[in-house]
Amino acid sequence: MKDLKLIIIAVCIFILAVVLMFYAAGKSNTKRAYGLYRQGLGFYAQKDYHNAYYNFSKISRFSKLYHIALLKQGQCALNVGDKKSAYSKFKHLGNISHDVHLAPYALYNAALINMEHKKYSHAYRKFKTIYKKYPDSDFKKASAYQLGVLCKDKKPHAAKDFFMEYIEYAPYGRYAKAAAQNMLESGLVLNDEEKYNIANALYYSFEYNEALKYAGMSNTAAAAALCAKIHEHSGSIRKALSYYLKALAICDETLEPEEISSIIGRYLALSKEPKKDTCAFLLKQTKKTAAYPAVLYTYANCLTKLSAIKCYQAVYSKYPASYWAPESLRNVIMYSYETGYSKKAKRLAQDYLGKYKNTKSAPAVKFWYGKILSEEKKTAEAGRVFKELISESPDSYYAYIAYNLLCGRQTPLNSVNLGKIPKGGNFSKNDLKQIFNNDKTLVTLAYLGDIEALEELRVHNDFAASYIAYKKNNFPYAIYYANKGFEKLKVKPAHSDARYKLLYPLAYTDKINNSSIKFAQNPYLMLALVREESGFNPEALSPAGASGLMQLMPQTASSLGFGSVSVQDLFNPDLNIKLGIKYFSDLKNMFNRTEMLAVLSYNGGPYNVQMWTSDLEHKSFDEFVEDIPYLETQNYIKKVFGSYWNYVRIYGKN
Repeated sequence: MKDLKLIIIAVCIFILAVVLMFYAAGKSNTKRAYGLYRQGLGFYAQKDYHNAYYNFSKISRFSKLYHIALLKQGQCALNVGDKKSAYSKFKHLGNISHDVHLAPYALYNAALINMEHKKYSHAYRKFKTIYKKYPDSDFKKASAYQLGVLCKDKKPHAAKDFFMEYIEYAPYGRYAKAAAQNMLESGLVLNDEEKYNIANALYYSFEYNEALKYAGMSNTAAAAALCAKIHEHSGSIRKALSYYLKALAICDETLEPEEISSIIGRYLALSKEPKKDTCAFLLKQTKKTAAYPAVLYTYANCLTKLSAIKCYQAVYSKYPASYWAPESLRNVIMYSYETGYSKKAKRLAQDYLGKYKNTKSAPAVKFWYGKILSEEKKTAEAGRVFKELISESPDSYYAYIAYNLLCGRQTPLNSVNLGKIPKGGNFSKNDLKQIFNNDKTLVTLAYLGDIEALEELRVHNDFAASYIAYKKNNFPYAIYYANKGFEKLKVKPAHSDARYKLLYPLAYTDKINNSSIKFAQNPYLMLALVREESGFNPEALSPAGASGLMQLMPQTASSLGFGSVSVQDLFNPDLNIKLGIKYFSDLKNMFNRTEMLAVLSYNGGPYNVQMWTSDLEHKSFDEFVEDIPYLETQNYIKKVFGSYWNYVRIYGKN
């Protein structure tokens, strides 16, 4: 019995030793694989594809990086024109991998090489595999085009379906023009929607005459709007107006609200008549269409306040399901509050919050509902509403002012200076997991710094696109894609989520810190100002001539005591930031060192702000902001302080 126990103990020790040995070997192997991959990336960046290939090929088949290394070997072979080796690597990767990114990429590239060598049956099978097995991949749509090409002679109807799928998905894609031409050459009968989709693809390919021809054959609002855009592009304003009017007159639910608003906006911009008269005319033309509430809402913006409120009431009461109803109701709530009818405003706010929970103006309504409760001395209930607002819309301007009320202070006219902004740009592995939703392949590529591979995989994910743009220092696009991603989230994450770093990136921090210290300004507020002015694009240029990161006019910049400054000078980030912060400092001094008024002046001009502030004695600053007559400036101050709030909550404790 003793011997048996000793044998069992010995076996256990042996097994443990083997496990530890394999663990140590695996750890060593993983470390070596990461070293080889990074060295290979270095060669790849220098276009030394032979040495890069060698490094990637040394990564063990037992390593976690093996499949990604196969992809890189294939890319290296393609770059030196060795299609045979590239095909071998891509085919092997496509056969052994089930990864939703690597497998379709590998199969697609292998299939393209088959096409080059006229092995059409092999190519067809690979494209069909992608089409069936990876429905969410961009390569499925690209495969649809290739399948259309392979089917067009023998199966024209199948080819038509494949081409249409590609055109609908990517009207401005690489193959859109070819797909459209293949459809037209097929001689098959096309319905209205197909004619429009073909016209749209031709429009994005700058084939305006052909686009106009086929859009004119489609009797839909979208097609009429496309005809209008083409005529506007060619300078035929009367024809453009006629087609925009047609689009509105036959408008139905198939047009997105943003498209309807855009059509109305273009019609108003092109019409030579006063905006109010033009809207009145459009109301008659759109009486029974889906565009009517949009026109009525736009018309309200041209009227005196009382008349506008009657229009807003009509929009939300008669068209409660329309896109414009929530904002219309919000305007009525604010008017009721401002004119002393707090009880009515409260009742309408309750109605709003019951109907329109996830709309753009919901944070504003929730804030004012909480404020009314606070004024009624219902402190506990108001606190609950403010906490809900901060939880549901943590990144909004209204979360910022709600937070201040919860802390026992009114909206502060000056921000809290937390000192220097920290340096940014680094993402931990946990950050990458949040950004890429725990996708192992994408996290690994990002961790390795292989941005080119991330791009090549064509990941259909806004945060992935934002991260790629961020790492390439293309901050405007990083912000744009991150914003799209956040708009799709039903529940906003905590401020520690790394995706916020893409939406509120740290850029030019040294320059902003230095100039903020020099001119005694809050660097976090200056950072927010730069984000809202230019999206951190140093070459931003407005139609009016405002230039660079802080969008300064040359005349303004030249008046700040640093000599004559040209537009070209303002594209210099160092100079632009220094002059922008100096200008802000001057504005702040002009308004008794009040930051919020300085921010307003930066956008709306000091003269206008001086006129508006005559009302400030009779109302709270929150009311004052809501009543700023220039909607652009009203939104501007909310954006700047919304950004400031986010920068503080994301980076302020670092």
